[in-house]
Formats: sequence, C-alpha cells, structure tokens
Amino acid sequence: MSVSEAQQLAEMILQAVKDIEADTAAQIPGGKTTNINLPTVAAEDNLEATPQRRTALRTLKAATHQLLATLMPVGLHVQELHYSFHQTAALDTVVRARIADLIHSIDPDSSKGGVHVAVLAENAGMDPRKLSHILRFLALRNVFCELKPGYWANNRCSFPLRTDSPNTIWNALGHLREEIALPALVELPEVLLDKEGGRALSWDHKQSAFQKYYEPGCDFFDFLAKSKDGYRAERFGKTMIELSRSCGTGDAHYKGYDWKKLGANGTLIDVGGGIGGPAYAIANYIPGWKIVVQDRAEVAKSGKENYQKIGSTANLEFEEVDFLKAQPAHRVQGADAYFLRHILHDWPAKACVEILTHLRRAAKPTTRLLIAETGVEPPLLDRQSPILSNGGMAASLSHTYCLSMMTVFNAEERSKQDFDDIFKSAGWKLDSVSNLTTILDRFIYEGVPDPSWEQ
Repeated sequence: MSVSEAQQLAEMILQAVKDIEADTAAQIPGGKTTNINLPTVAAEDNLEATPQRRTALRTLKAATHQLLATLMPVGLHVQELHYSFHQTAALDTVVRARIADLIHSIDPDSSKGGVHVAVLAENAGMDPRKLSHILRFLALRNVFCELKPGYWANNRCSFPLRTDSPNTIWNALGHLREEIALPALVELPEVLLDKEGGRALSWDHKQSAFQKYYEPGCDFFDFLAKSKDGYRAERFGKTMIELSRSCGTGDAHYKGYDWKKLGANGTLIDVGGGIGGPAYAIANYIPGWKIVVQDRAEVAKSGKENYQKIGSTANLEFEEVDFLKAQPAHRVQGADAYFLRHILHDWPAKACVEILTHLRRAAKPTTRLLIAETGVEPPLLDRQSPILSNGGMAASLSHTYCLSMMTVFNAEERSKQDFDDIFKSAGWKLDSVSNLTTILDRFIYEGVPDPSWEQ
C-alpha cells in the first residue's frame, strides 16, 4: 500500500526533529532542546548550522507548513495567510509598549508567578482587556506565556523583544515597521498594478512603494539620515547587526567560502562596507591582507573613528567612494579581490551591472569578485520529494527579503542564473557558488574577469 504525501511529510517531520536533537547533543555534550516556555536565551539558538542541522531545520519548516496546507480546509488556510498582518500589528504593539522589558523588570525568571496584565497595562498606558487580547494572540504563536489567567511571563520567543536581551531584535522590528512593513508595504499592490502611472512596469530605483508613500524621488539612505537626530540611520545600523546575529553566529555569514585560496597576502576592497562590520570578520580569515572599506563620506568617517576607538589590530583602511562611479585612480589595478555584502539586492539589475562594470574596469586579470547575497530559486515541484525543489517554506524569509527589496528599492533578491547574467553583462564570469553556514539561503557568488569582455 502506497504511503500518502501527508504521511510522508509527517515522517519527514519526525526524522528532522531527531536529526536536530542529535546535532544539538553533538555540539553541546548532553545538550537537549530548551523548553520554549522558559524565560531564557537557548544555547541551541547559537549553534553552528552544520549541514545536518541546516538540512533538518529546513525540512522541518517546509514539511510542517506543507502538511498543514495539505490537510487544512483551503479556505481557512488562505484566510490565515491573509490575516498574517495581524501578527505584525500585535508584535508592533508589544514592542512599542516594551511589554517584554516590563515583565523582565518585575519578574525576570517567572519565580513570582508572572506579572498581572493590569500592571503591564498601567505601565504601558493601555487598556488591560485590549492588551490581554494582544498577548493571547501572540501566546498562541508561542510569544509570551500566560502562567495563570491574567498573569504573564516572558519565554524564549519573547526574549528577542527585550531591548537589553543578548538576542534582541527590538531595533530591527522598529525599522521593519516604520520603513518597510507599515505603511510602505501596503502601497506595493498599488505600485505593481499602476499601469496608467507607469510604475507597474518600471524598475526605476525612485519609483518604489517606499518612495510613493514617503517622499517621491528621495534616496532611502538620505531619508534615514535626515530623520530627527538621525535616529532612523542609527537604528538601521543596529538593525543590520541584530538581523545578522539572528540568522546565525558571526562566522556563519563568511564560513563556507574557501578564503585560503585567495592566498596569504593581498588587498581586498569591501565595496559599501559600512563602518567595517564585514571587514573585521573577513580579517580573521585573511589576516595577511589589507582590507579597504569604501562607503559614503559620513559612513567612512564613522568607520575610521570606530576603528581608532576600538583599537583593532586588523589591517583596515576607510575611504569615501561612491560605488555608482568609477573606482579612484589610485585603486585601479590595485585590488586582488572585491567584496560586496548585501549591496546588489538594493539595486535594480541595470544599476548592478553599472556597479560591477566600474569594478571590472579597475580590476587586474587575476582579481576575484565576491558577492555575498541571499539567493532565491523558483519553487518548482519536485518529483523526488513532496517538498518544493527550493526547500518550500524553508526559503520563506529569503523571498520575504525579496519583497522588502522590491518595496523599498524597486530591486530584488536573485537566483544563480540572475547573477550569472549580471556578471556577464559587467565583464565577469561566475566561477563558483559557496553555501554559507546559515539556515537561510545565503551564498557567496564568486566571479573572475572575463578576458573576452568588450567595454
């Protein structure tokens, strides 16, 4: 008797759980899965995404979602998808009210039996019944837990909502709320369907949903910088750190690429490298190299000041460069490698070609191009597995990032074929693709100069 697809998915879920817990025990001798209702940062959240762990976690997420989609009445399933914005609103409410911080300040380890909703509501200036509905909505999704009627405690999933937790994403949620999710994202359908206004078919960087809502024609990063006291720009910097940390350990975003093949010495130019976050990490892999971090004037200035402040021994240099223009004359034929991390997904394909063309013109025949990005592949049916070929819902966050880039920049995340096409147009050849050690679809796409390229 053949096994149904639903039963296959259930078996995949069980095996994935076994594989995850076995990997936890291997990385933490005797380690077990932490109870989700404990107010703590679980040790296993910081474990390396080994190939076994990565595969199992992705299988678990994809199979669980697909099993529910298979067995639930489809009308209810689609309703839940459409109502998902309520999750954003509920999280936004407790983040802005700092409910997780309030609970932690009164009953950090739940030893007092939790904090009554009336106390939380009074401190937050809210109605206690309305706050109860918000908290119970989130508790169904395992964010916070109600120990007894009306008494609330933090748990593993509410810890990131604290401002002072080691795994906080408090700044990130604020950025996503104000600059992306609400209200710019609600403009996305209007832009995508705007045939008369010309936005529907436009990939113009200045015709995004973000631009439509906030300030037509404005530059996103100028918009952040112009906010009162520059709080949006400061928060954006913290957001990038928080989101990177939530996706894996610091090494995870670079481990997986064979840095040794670059050689013992050389010069790497980190294009759009901010205040040096990626550069400091890369320096651990290529200690004999000089790393030049290029960015906007104010960013390069902050990077230089921070470098001096922390007294780093890494061989870093910061300079002002606009990557939409040619490389400075003193950098021509001077780079052994270019590195761009999460830069191209901010730009439409035409601009990406321009950026990489400037680098190609300044490159040596032996220069390598390293592009660290999230990859998105099509969710094709797979005859060998009930799960979609790209991992199904395991790739959900990657495709969410894609819609975010579309919303803010009229840009996108890209597939291997997309990068191959962009590389060719800019005079590079895609030489290799390295999986990084995160649960997400993170890769380093490596290019080498195409000798047949005609400028």
